[in-house]
Amino acid sequence: MEISPDETILTVAAGNKVYFFNLETKKLVHAYPMPIHFREEGGASLHPSKTKFVAGGSDLWVRVFDFETGKELETLKGHHGPIRCVRYAPDGKTYATGSEDGTIRLWKTDPE
Repeated sequence: MEISPDETILTVAAGNKVYFFNLETKKLVHAYPMPIHFREEGGASLHPSKTKFVAGGSDLWVRVFDFETGKELETLKGHHGPIRCVRYAPDGKTYATGSEDGTIRLWKTDPE
């Protein structure tokens, strides 16, 4: 789980979905099915701009999705074990992923 920097959106990765709740209205904003599961590992992180989110879990891939549509924008590989955690940096320029393989990787949000 993660609360957005402005404390308005709660991000929850559970089962095989990522859920976004508005903390002011206490209502579900979006629920997107994922190509991975979050039973024992993984998570999701909402970009500070609330335009995209990153998710990683049961497989070795890190995926970036559009926040409004749930469409997959990027798929990245760099770990040799399931993804355990993901988080955007406060400025949104990078995000970090941690894996069961013992590595932490830093990714550019918008590679040039």
